[in-house]
Amino acid sequence: MRRSERGGRLVYVLGSFPSLSETFILREILELERRGLRISILSLEPGEAVVHADALGLAERTVYRPSPLSLRSLLAGLVTLILRPFGTIGATLYAVKCILGAPNAAGEIIRSMAAAAFFACALRGTKPRHVHAHFASMPATVGLLLAHILETTFSVSAHARDLFAGETVLMDRKTREAEFVAVCTEAGLEHLRRQHPMSASGRLNLIYHGVDVVELMPLPSSEPSDDVPLVLSIGRLVEKKGFPVLLRAAALLRKRGISFRLQIVGAGPDEADLRRLVTGLSLENCVELSGAIEHERLIPLFRRAAVFVLASVVASDGDRDGLPNVLLEALALGVPAVSTRVSAIPELIEHEETGLLAKPGDAEDLADQIERMLFDEELRAKVVEQGRLAVVTRFDVKENVLKLADLFASVMSRRR
Repeated sequence: MRRSERGGRLVYVLGSFPSLSETFILREILELERRGLRISILSLEPGEAVVHADALGLAERTVYRPSPLSLRSLLAGLVTLILRPFGTIGATLYAVKCILGAPNAAGEIIRSMAAAAFFACALRGTKPRHVHAHFASMPATVGLLLAHILETTFSVSAHARDLFAGETVLMDRKTREAEFVAVCTEAGLEHLRRQHPMSASGRLNLIYHGVDVVELMPLPSSEPSDDVPLVLSIGRLVEKKGFPVLLRAAALLRKRGISFRLQIVGAGPDEADLRRLVTGLSLENCVELSGAIEHERLIPLFRRAAVFVLASVVASDGDRDGLPNVLLEALALGVPAVSTRVSAIPELIEHEETGLLAKPGDAEDLADQIERMLFDEELRAKVVEQGRLAVVTRFDVKENVLKLADLFASVMSRRR
């Protein structure tokens, strides 16, 4: 496939890029480009300051949406109308039809139309052949309208919040018009199939995220250390990650006389509340909230951990984890993991086989499972071996991205 410095035949629409919490998208793009695809990256919001080093080059060529009412956006819309009059008029009429069918979505549709027109202008001089959106929420709304402007095909990857939190609009239209819908978990796929049985029929594809199983190799066994064991947890400081439950479990472990150090890595809106809870539970001497850390620095941290814990819960708005990549990374690196029976996590963590599972929101059960993992050497050895095997056989990024690449190839080969 011919490569171009200004872009290529495959267009990716993202909500925010780069993002520490969405390194799976970074891995996907890098692997697709290794396979010869040139990807034009469009992002609705700026990325984060703390990023994976591999994202820096991609971020430099990413096109970011300006304010819908900015002069830049308005001029781009005019240029798009001049360069692509039929596609722009068709997309506008389609947007009006969508608004009439879903008046409550009017605000998002109008903003998405402005973004799509801007992105179409930014893509002038390239030959976009297919538009793919990550997340079925606003990125897919923009992607759908952009495909109408470009008069090309559209597809979407659905994940977790965009399926479960009730914020996604036009889902029937998106699944019906998509060439395919990639869903990263069996739980998400079944939810989408139940909610949209007609529009999703025949379009759903289970494609797990993955990690580089060669890069993430366990260290050779080392001699036991007298250091206090490190319990590690990584994630955005938001409700669905269950960090208050983890802190209460830590307090229970302290009461049982168990020595450990808990390190929570991540940033988010709940940080102040979590710090107050640490103080309220008198955990200052054994709990550290580290903030966000570059991905490269996480690998050595994983390697020092005795146990990795993710206390996921279903948030009050319905949001929940899909299959968090930090669990894949932990198991790939040979770190025994404890998590909860939420969403797709049991698709990776099989209780007492590849890890341990606790009841969501149950601090005592979580404490019990962490204690087991810390002290049951036979169990630890078993889940380390079986966990690594599960990742290698089912979650190798190269194998899973190949499935996505084949879908793109099939779609774009029909549009020569």
